[in-house]
Amino acid sequence: MKTSVLLATAAIALSMSMQGCSLKTQNLRIDPDIKIREAQIGNGTTLGLRISDARSEKKLGEVGDPDRKMVDVSVEEDPSAAIYQRVSQALTKMGFSVEPYNESMDRTLDIQIRKLELQSVKKPLTFDTELRAEVAAHAVNSTEYYDRQFNVRTRKDGAAPPFEKDSTLLVNTAVAQALEDLLADEELLSLLAR
Repeated sequence: MKTSVLLATAAIALSMSMQGCSLKTQNLRIDPDIKIREAQIGNGTTLGLRISDARSEKKLGEVGDPDRKMVDVSVEEDPSAAIYQRVSQALTKMGFSVEPYNESMDRTLDIQIRKLELQSVKKPLTFDTELRAEVAAHAVNSTEYYDRQFNVRTRKDGAAPPFEKDSTLLVNTAVAQALEDLLADEELLSLLAR
């Protein structure tokens, strides 16, 4: 009898606590922490940098709560300024002198955020959440150019759906990884350093 009462009390407490943990619409802020190794690849070479958010839709996807209610996850604020700061700092550590892009520059790096897509699927006992990021680079040095696209997927499994903090971590991890891959691309760096 005592066991039944304890189980019933635990079930009621759990259901009440779950109601307080309901998901809300998530508006994420992108500010990736880019880790690169310092090197004097650029030797003080001036480089024009431009970052743009080329996504047509600011919504990343939806996440669901245990009751299967779906909420939107989006990035409403243009992340270009924050990403510009982070990439500029990284390029400076690599020996480049970074300036804002303009059409008259001979040496430029144009980076576009093309896709950010979040998907959260309720499995029998867990939530499987995946974020896909697609970042493109267009590097120019005089008459030579180099184009490349960088794709990254990050995943998280958990007993609960991803809350805003989790989604923000996923998106920043994916964007940071794509940018780190971009800044480690030997062909791109070789072209810019010539």
